[in-house]
Amino acid sequence: MNTLKRIPLLRRTFEISYTFVVVIILSIIGGLILAFPVMWLWNYVFNKVPSVHLNVFQAWALNILTGILFGKTSSDSSKR
Repeated sequence: MNTLKRIPLLRRTFEISYTFVVVIILSIIGGLILAFPVMWLWNYVFNKVPSVHLNVFQAWALNILTGILFGKTSSDSSKR
């Protein structure tokens, strides 16, 4: 750690890398937490159909897919 104190550029690079890793990990955890309601609702709605139950990772993928397909677009009609 003494090397980090002597080289400011290395220290700054380490801090930025650490921040990226923390943001990615928190995004994954948040996404998995948001996947549980998708899984529960899917399994509740399709409980009559045999073998159509989702696990949490399938629900997570479905959540990401619907976000990509039906997500909010960046265009704003008020700027015209």
